[in-house]
Amino acid sequence: MKWDDHFLVASGIKQSRTKSDIPFRITRFQNGDDLVFFPQKQQYFLLYSGNPQPDRCIVQGTSTYQVTQLPRYEKPEV
Repeated sequence: MKWDDHFLVASGIKQSRTKSDIPFRITRFQNGDDLVFFPQKQQYFLLYSGNPQPDRCIVQGTSTYQVTQLPRYEKPEV
């Protein structure tokens, strides 16, 4: 996710359902924030780390970026 000129790193998407059986997806970011997406209504909410009150998000635009393959580094054997 891009925020201003910075990219926030996430650990993947977890899919779940509410008690009323409504599907949703959670993307957890390294800083502890969670982005919650309800696909049936196309609604996003951001839960900031340490704040129980969700903020409603609005998609202002989308972009597709080329995938960058980062080099793999391994600890040298001693």
